[in-house]
Amino acid sequence: MERVQGVGAGEAGWVAKAVYRALKKKIGLVPKGVTLQAHHTPMLIAASWMNALTASARTVPAKLLELAQLKTAMMAGCPF
Repeated sequence: MERVQGVGAGEAGWVAKAVYRALKKKIGLVPKGVTLQAHHTPMLIAASWMNALTASARTVPAKLLELAQLKTAMMAGCPF
């Protein structure tokens, strides 16, 4: 059982609905973390903005970025 339920598309505000629509178009689904961030709209906007800026950064080679993400997940104990 989940401790916190995410905000569904029916209960979301217009900002969250726009983010949900963009994510569904881009990756085909809405991640659970985004539905949890939708409880606090400024947090959702800030996280989406940060993710967009990080994704558009071209200063780090893609292979190195993937390696860093993998290492961070391993250090945090992320099971995958």
